[in-house]
Amino acid sequence: MQQRTAEWLDKDKVNRDYHDRQFREPYRSTIAFCNWLETAGLVAREGGLRILDMCSGAGANIYYMSKRYPKMSFIGVDINADLVEQGNVFFQSTGIQDCRLEVGDIYNLDPRYVSEFDGVVSFQTLNWFPEFKAPLEAMAKLRPGWIAVSALLYNGPVSCTIDITEYDDDLEPTRSGFYNVCSLPVVRKHLEGDGFRDFQFTPFEIDVDLPKPGHGLMSTYTEKLEDGRRLQRSGPLLMPWYFIAARQSSAASGSTSSPAS
Repeated sequence: MQQRTAEWLDKDKVNRDYHDRQFREPYRSTIAFCNWLETAGLVAREGGLRILDMCSGAGANIYYMSKRYPKMSFIGVDINADLVEQGNVFFQSTGIQDCRLEVGDIYNLDPRYVSEFDGVVSFQTLNWFPEFKAPLEAMAKLRPGWIAVSALLYNGPVSCTIDITEYDDDLEPTRSGFYNVCSLPVVRKHLEGDGFRDFQFTPFEIDVDLPKPGHGLMSTYTEKLEDGRRLQRSGPLLMPWYFIAARQSSAASGSTSSPAS
């Protein structure tokens, strides 16, 4: 299967600031995701794991993880060669030796990645593909010890395919992309079918207020509920973020654990 690549490769459509600002200040979701990986027993501060970040962009997430987990090593794979070069130049200029980026397509991954990693992570990317099953299968085929993903999910038997279009001031189309919401039970079933069990999940609830942008385009902001919880939205859409993880059956204890909450 071939992915639609315009939103990933077109220089006029790739949001470079989205990648750049995460080097300066990691997203709250990135920090919370790592907190949860520790709670789930997948990573530890002193652990010496080998981690692959799938669809890594310029590598801001593995940069954060490398500082948090100094004994681990990280490889990021992304289809955008410009972002890969940008990230590698940053790593080299700052003397970071445990992170590197490589160009790769999730639909046609290099076989040398198979059985080379303790864990595969993917931050906020699964929903931007035309569908989620092929990317999950590609990660599973690498046979890591575990897979952990942050994604837009619905805890019910419904998935939504959402293809957004943004317009300029003249109401001419400028950017399109998927903002799909995946069914959590279906994702779980798919991972279990690929040999990954011990499934865990938890919703991500952001702990800071994000202002609503004035331009009206796709950009995350929060709305506060009466009970103090915050909903994340982007443009007209609700953003139901979850963290999920599953262990390869041979690496798991043999029984499915209770979901995290």
